[in-house]
Amino acid sequence: MEEVSEVEVIKMEDASMVASTTIPIEAEEANPENAPETLAQDSAVLPANPATLEATTAPTHFNDVEVTFHKALKNAVSTEIPMDLEVTGTLPEWLTGFHYTLSPGIFEVKYPKMVSVHGELQQETRTFSFGHWFDNIPQVNQFSFSGSNNTLKYRSTKPAHRAEGKIRENQGYLPNQPSSTFRTDTNQSVFARFLSTSHSEGRPSLEPCGASIEVLPPFNADGRRTVYCQNYANQILELNSDNLDKGGILAWDEVNPLFKGSQASPHSHYDPVTKELINFTMENGYQSTQYHFFSITEKEPHGSMIATVTAKTSHVHSFAVTPRYIILVVSPLNPSDGGMKYSWGASILDALSFKRTESTYFYVISRVKRRHIATFKSEAFFFFHHVNAFEDAEDNVYLDFSLYNDDTIAQQLSMSALLDRTSPALTKPEFTRFELANVQAEAQRVENYHAATSNVNPVDKLRGLMRRVSVGHGGPSYAVPEKNSNAIPPATRIRSAPGVEMPRINPIYHGLDYKYTWGVGIREDSDGDMWDCITKLSVKGDVAPIVWSQKDCYPSEAIFVPPPVFDQNEDAGVVISVVYNAAAHQSFIIVLDAKDLSEKARAVLPEVVPLSFTNGCFALGDVSRGMQESTPTFSDDEAEDDD
Repeated sequence: MEEVSEVEVIKMEDASMVASTTIPIEAEEANPENAPETLAQDSAVLPANPATLEATTAPTHFNDVEVTFHKALKNAVSTEIPMDLEVTGTLPEWLTGFHYTLSPGIFEVKYPKMVSVHGELQQETRTFSFGHWFDNIPQVNQFSFSGSNNTLKYRSTKPAHRAEGKIRENQGYLPNQPSSTFRTDTNQSVFARFLSTSHSEGRPSLEPCGASIEVLPPFNADGRRTVYCQNYANQILELNSDNLDKGGILAWDEVNPLFKGSQASPHSHYDPVTKELINFTMENGYQSTQYHFFSITEKEPHGSMIATVTAKTSHVHSFAVTPRYIILVVSPLNPSDGGMKYSWGASILDALSFKRTESTYFYVISRVKRRHIATFKSEAFFFFHHVNAFEDAEDNVYLDFSLYNDDTIAQQLSMSALLDRTSPALTKPEFTRFELANVQAEAQRVENYHAATSNVNPVDKLRGLMRRVSVGHGGPSYAVPEKNSNAIPPATRIRSAPGVEMPRINPIYHGLDYKYTWGVGIREDSDGDMWDCITKLSVKGDVAPIVWSQKDCYPSEAIFVPPPVFDQNEDAGVVISVVYNAAAHQSFIIVLDAKDLSEKARAVLPEVVPLSFTNGCFALGDVSRGMQESTPTFSDDEAEDDD
């Protein structure tokens, strides 16, 4: 029997799915030249209440039962050879550069399995499936924008392509790092997982780095044209921005041995003033974790330590940076077994559980003193993303989140829940602002407390405690603070409003007071089973939200791109998103005016790009070199034996 490649299988399945739902249509309706115009006509910018939008007629050539985002959660077909896209509309003339996104590439891998049937060995085909939307073999999507020529090119590739073959070989998934998946049954023994995670060595074509993609300036300081992907573990993958060839993979502790830990945030911060890249690693211990914060600059390519915070083990997806502070926020999504599953297991959600009666802690690090200076706490909550953080003249710090009351949303994004038509609607985030009051005063109070108690023996400390809780007793004055100095002050919630997920702001305002954020949301009149609109929010709540949506369309992250010349209007720029059109079973990239979310341009992509929950980037600059085709060569890691 002739073998059929997996790409051909995917295309055959898609063709079969479309054919099974196609009904006769008029010839003029089938004219592909009219397709982009039809798509544009069906889209709309909505007022604050989307329910007031007039109903639009769904395309007649698909069965409505099949019109669902589920079809965008399938294995992707990559467009390895760069191709020109047909642009409908007009790109801003200044919009010239490369746009990068990450999307799931492979959700399922079929493999042969020998089984015994009536005493005879026979081969059957089984399927390994990643169990969570965040768990997959990723695909890198690259777009080349030339606003002056109104042209757009596209190509995509799967850097960790050999991971698919490794899954077939192992009949399951063996990650190099513990707790580097969200919820996936690896189909491997505990012993095999232990051997796999007992070292941090990774290979570019085997390690899925699918959490974020960025152009990291310190690594590009020597003029190299590179882009970097990060995962939920501690690894970063370097890609050549001209042809997306793999340049190498390294762990943070290979940059500097002090950056210890098997996990790290996939959302590094870059400060354009100090020219620092800032991130942290997590060194897990028994019931606690050391969060090691570090910075890397062009002058210090191997980086330096900023501070270490010891706190409860948790999943920390992102953190906040202001001009003077770094703030680590740790939710009570903690291990219930002392951290053994988290240290040696595979899946985060199987190792951690949300504790609603415990607090969320805010750890403040001084970037000047390079140490942890103060701690605040609030009621329990869960989050993936900070929106922004900033300081005011009175030394208060404000932190904005896309916030949830618990971790239900993380459970809802498992593949079984997403593909179950009976699942409840996704939990909606709240835009929530917390205030940390008088940070320097609190830091001084804590410092005074530690100084006062550092030379006090345990008996005197006990007497001091008894003195504070007793009434009317005289006696000597012990060296303890007058107030309950070891009490943790509150982080005060000062604003909550309907929010967005995957929030983005004008990057010029990172760490500064700001007005707007853009993200994906859920329309009030939709089923709520997937984000289906792009929303612009006024963070001060003084302007009604603006919403863009199109019937049966589901956007991925909406990335804000400012013009190259500074504009005093914070919302001057565009928002770019890759959108899945379930009715047409195709993806398109759309460019919206960031001010009012009116459409400026779009282009249909040659293949469906799966929906994603990842962080992308836009790099303004020269695209004259264009997209070069990748040269098929074997890198060192592919030439080596994998055993």
